[in-house]
Amino acid sequence: MMGSVRSDGCDLYYEDAGEGVPILLIPPAGTTASTWGVVTEELARIGRVITYDRRGYARTGGEPVRLVSRHTADAAAILEYLQATPAVVVGTSAGATIAIDLAVRRPDIVQAVIAHEAAWRATHHLPNASQLAATAKIGWQALRRRYGDAAETLLRAAYAYRDGGTAWDAFPEEWRRIARDNARPALLDFRNSIGSYPSAADLANVAVPVGCSYGARSPNSIIRLTRSLAAAIPTARTHRIEGAGHAVTFDAPSNFLQLIADTITSERPRTVK
Repeated sequence: MMGSVRSDGCDLYYEDAGEGVPILLIPPAGTTASTWGVVTEELARIGRVITYDRRGYARTGGEPVRLVSRHTADAAAILEYLQATPAVVVGTSAGATIAIDLAVRRPDIVQAVIAHEAAWRATHHLPNASQLAATAKIGWQALRRRYGDAAETLLRAAYAYRDGGTAWDAFPEEWRRIARDNARPALLDFRNSIGSYPSAADLANVAVPVGCSYGARSPNSIIRLTRSLAAAIPTARTHRIEGAGHAVTFDAPSNFLQLIADTITSERPRTVK
């Protein structure tokens, strides 16, 4: 089933498949409901999977978002409209930041969170030479309004493996096209997700279970960020995903699916009061 949910002047496009425990998938920068690969179909065998195009993207449209909290409110609107609470909320990268913020702002509608490689407080860590070069190139391209090129530079770097290469080069052409077509919201996602939001004080009050995962093939810098985030959340546990980098649903979908399935079976649904 597909449809739209009205949220603060915007019609959020969503897709809804399967039955059982609600599972909300929050996409990362440059992606939509169409770029989860085999994950959506496989999860629909064990629960009710809800995917959507975030505000500013593709079939939802609207102006690109400058605040994570706006995306968080949209995610809550979808869950409440579809009466899909409490949900297991899954996000990767920028989507992971939104998933965690949903646990901060609306714990009443969240059963558990799985956050893969959120870049929380990335600005507090010194970048390496390759990261500096990529950031400078992104800024140069964006200043010249070459947004598609800037988004490609960003995502090529974000999906780089520690042992060389990048998942970007292996993505289906449709996925790369979607990223370029949605370049401006993707670039804003990058800016929004590398700061200190949610605050450390907010994270210290999270009461729902949170799984902070990282890929075994990811650079050491993102692994450190993941561990730092988990240390700030009293209910968090870290999980290493074998075979994966930043593009976990592309690199190692079976292993990521197993983490989601394990989370669903280990957490009993809570009654919403």
